[in-house]
Amino acid sequence: MNYSIKSILLVDDDQDDKYFFAKALGEADSGVELRTAIDGQDALEKLQFVNPDVILLDLNMPGMNGVAFLKTIKKDKVLKDIPVIVYTDGLSVFDESEALKLGAYCVMLKAIDFQGTVKTINEILRMNFIRMSA
Repeated sequence: MNYSIKSILLVDDDQDDKYFFAKALGEADSGVELRTAIDGQDALEKLQFVNPDVILLDLNMPGMNGVAFLKTIKKDKVLKDIPVIVYTDGLSVFDESEALKLGAYCVMLKAIDFQGTVKTINEILRMNFIRMSA
C-alpha cells in the first residue's frame, strides 16, 4: 500500500543535526511530525508508543548503533515493515552494502548545509514507500 509521510523518527545522537533537520523540515512546510531518538535503544523504546511512517537512521552512534538497531527491527514482526533510510555523514561502501542487505530502504548522505538538508527532506517526502502492513 502506498502512503504519504505524516511522521518521521530521526535516530541520531548529534543534537546539531537533529536541530537543523527539524528546522529544514519546517522550511519544507510539510506538516510532518518529527520525533527523535538519541540512539537505537532510545528508538526501540519510542517505537513501543509511536508508529512512524519512516525512520531516518544514523549509523554512527554510541550505545546501540544504527547497524544493531536495523538488525533488531528487521527481526520484529511489528516493526520490520517500517521503511528505514540510513541517513549518515560517514559511510564506506561496505557500510552502504551492509545497510541495504539488512533491509534499509536506501542510504542517503547528510547534506553539508541547510539548503541541502531542505532538498534532502523534499526528496524523502517525494519517495514512494510501500509498506506491507500499515
